Amino acid sequence: ARVICVTATVTKVDLSYNYIEDEGITHLADALKHNKSVSELLLYEVGSGDVGAEALAGALRVNATVTRLDLSGNGLSDKSKSVVRQAWRHRSDGLRL
Repeated sequence: ARVICVTATVTKVDLSYNYIEDEGITHLADALKHNKSVSELLLYEVGSGDVGAEALAGALRVNATVTRLDLSGNGLSDKSKSVVRQAWRHRSDGLRL
């Protein structure tokens, strides 16, 4: 996550199938609040739960650079999906839950 904070060249982060869970997603979300280059974030089956999804939603409210997000395969609750959709609402497409 620290690399994402300081680099301006990374545009795609694919952590799919890496079991980083809520803790890893939370660190990633904190880094995204400061990043202006990542446009694709692929987090398919990373073990994220509601805590991670809600942390990511908080980052998406601050970071408008991310235009593709895949959180599918994580078993998120309807409430967390709604929170992420709300944070994503100003973007056109590119969201998979």
